[in-house]
Amino acid sequence: MIGNLEEYFEDEQGFYLDKVVYNRIDKKNQAEEYSLKCIDNIEAVVEEKTVKLTVKRVLQFEPEEIFELSVSYGAILKIKEEKKSYAWDKMNLAEEFRENGQFVLGNLMSRISLLIAEITSSFGQPPIILPPVVAPKDN
Repeated sequence: MIGNLEEYFEDEQGFYLDKVVYNRIDKKNQAEEYSLKCIDNIEAVVEEKTVKLTVKRVLQFEPEEIFELSVSYGAILKIKEEKKSYAWDKMNLAEEFRENGQFVLGNLMSRISLLIAEITSSFGQPPIILPPVVAPKDN
């Protein structure tokens, strides 16, 4: 693991909305309890001088009713000139960002949480406000 991951990238970061999918699901039966499942996925791809980082959050209800929502945001990080020769292809870069990438994940997760709150409040109910942190891995 790289403890000082932030030092490998320039200060300049580009953020963008990657994809939003919202599907309203008609109620099939009247459940007494619903469970909300939150799944986070991190993808990191190295391209010549940059790393393209994409974070996706999926919300699903169990039983599968009400709605399904996924929001993904991305960031483009420029690799510092002196760090370009690092063996980027030999590591699990997504896991590196999960563990040590708060310098960029904080911004992405805040944007995702805000957008989820706005979308879920649009149908007249209180918004679903989730913490702007990556959900822990299921073991």
